[in-house]
Amino acid sequence: MPTFDTMQVTGNATIEQDMQVNGNATIGTNMQVNGNETVMQNFNVMGNETIAGSLQVNGSQTVSGNIGAGSTVSALFRMVTQSQSTVPAGGFTSQQVRFYPAILPGQPGLVLKGTDGNNYVLFVDVSSGTPTLALMRA
Repeated sequence: MPTFDTMQVTGNATIEQDMQVNGNATIGTNMQVNGNETVMQNFNVMGNETIAGSLQVNGSQTVSGNIGAGSTVSALFRMVTQSQSTVPAGGFTSQQVRFYPAILPGQPGLVLKGTDGNNYVLFVDVSSGTPTLALMRA
């Protein structure tokens, strides 16, 4: 197998089999993957990345900025926000929201941090036949 200290391709390069990079790979413009791409450790995107199909994360995914979704963001179990909420200025109006004081660790829903620093699960309860917002301590 040939070994190179440096290699520069100024045109196109076609690799019929596998390409393995044991160090770093820097792509200045575009990288197009027509099949599958497997990342064993970390995958860092400093700019933008567009995924036309699906992105599957088997472990955890941390987003430091924003997630922009043109349609739907779906989570099989929970989506968690790390920031602690603050109470908006002004008064509030009382609405029908059910609070379940019991903690159910597997309860799916949107996990939000309360002003008390605790996590709460927001979900829709239809047990009475009428959809009602419900909260449960996570």
